[in-house]
Amino acid sequence: MTYLQKKDVVARSVAGEHLLIPVQGCTASVYTLNGVGRWLWALIETPRTEEDLDAAIVARYHIPRETACADVRRFLSDLTRMGLVEKQG
Repeated sequence: MTYLQKKDVVARSVAGEHLLIPVQGCTASVYTLNGVGRWLWALIETPRTEEDLDAAIVARYHIPRETACADVRRFLSDLTRMGLVEKQG
């Protein structure tokens, strides 16, 4: 299964904050990302598997794979619950 940013979500940086703003549906919702979340969000501009993201975060941040897997799983779960990503496959 791959994950992809929904087209109706806009990412913006404002005053040092990284924001995701849905432009359809509940437009009153704004979501804040930390630096790692912003980087992962950029990666899913094209379809990526959970394993792709695990490997990318391990390579970039030199953290244990188990930690990366748990963090990526939580991040994708949160984005899915908030309706910000599409699951494909």
